[in-house]
Amino acid sequence: MIEKIRIRINNFFTTNKLSYIFYVVSTLFVFVPSIILFFLNLQYFKLYSELTIKYILIPAYSIGFLIDVFSIVKSLWKTFIGKLFYSVLGYFAFTFSQSMAKESIYNITHENPDFFQISIQFLSAIYLIPSWLIYINYIISFVAISISIVILIITPFKLNKITLYLNNIFEFLHINIEIKKQNIIHLFFIPISSMIFFVYSFSIFPLIDKIIDNNFIKKSILKHSYYPNKVCTNIPTGTYIKLIGTDNVSLTNVNNYTFLLSDLLREEITFVTSKCDKLQKHITKRRSQ
Repeated sequence: MIEKIRIRINNFFTTNKLSYIFYVVSTLFVFVPSIILFFLNLQYFKLYSELTIKYILIPAYSIGFLIDVFSIVKSLWKTFIGKLFYSVLGYFAFTFSQSMAKESIYNITHENPDFFQISIQFLSAIYLIPSWLIYINYIISFVAISISIVILIITPFKLNKITLYLNNIFEFLHINIEIKKQNIIHLFFIPISSMIFFVYSFSIFPLIDKIIDNNFIKKSILKHSYYPNKVCTNIPTGTYIKLIGTDNVSLTNVNNYTFLLSDLLREEITFVTSKCDKLQKHITKRRSQ
C-alpha cells in the first residue's frame, strides 16, 4: 500500500508540469489542514487559513501562472505571428512610457515637456519595464481568463473535441505545446491563477513608485536638462537653469556647489519659472562691434 502511494507521488512529480505541481500542492497544503481545523478549532482555522492563503497559495498560484505564461511566450516567440505581436506590444509599451515621462516632467517643472527631450528619453527608458509589465499583465490575464472560462464551460461536454481543437491550433501556430486529456484539469487552475496573478502583480507598482519617486525624477531632470547659468544676468552665475523659449527660464535652487553634493545634502530640488534678462550680453556684443 505504502509502495503504491510512493509510486503515485513519484509519477505525479515526474509526469506533470511544474506549474501544475504548484497548483495542486499549494491547494492541498492550504485546504486539507483548513478543513480539519474547521471542525477542531475555529480560531486556529481562521489563523491558518489567512496565513497560508496570503503567503503560500497566492504566491504559488502566481508562480504557476508565470511558468505557464513563460512556456507560451517562449513558444510564441519562435513564430512570425509571435514576433509581430511582441513588436506591436513593445511599440505601445514604449509610447506609454514616453507619456509617463512627459507627465512626470510636467508635474514637476510645470513647463512644456517638449523642451526636455533628453530627460524624456532617459525617463522613458526607466519607465519602459513597468510599462511592459502593465501591458503584458493586462493582455495575458484577460486572454487567459477569457479562454479558460470558455474552455471550462465546454470541456465537461466535449472533452475530446476541445483537446483536439486546441492541439490543432497550437500545431498551426507552430507552438510546441500539447494538451493531454489526462491533464485537462490543469485548465481549471488557469482562470483562478490568472486572476490571482493579475491582482497580486499590482503589489509591485508601489515598490516601483518608491524607487522611481519624485526625488529620483527631479535629479534625473536636473542632470540631463539643466546647466549652470552663463546667460541670464538677473540670475546668479552657476545656478542651474533651463531656457524655455527666448525670454523665460526654468530656475532651480541648485548651483555648482550644491549640484556636486546633491546626493549628500538631500535638499529638495525646486523648479520655478522666471524671466531671463539678456540685456547686458547684447550691450557687450554691440560695444565689441
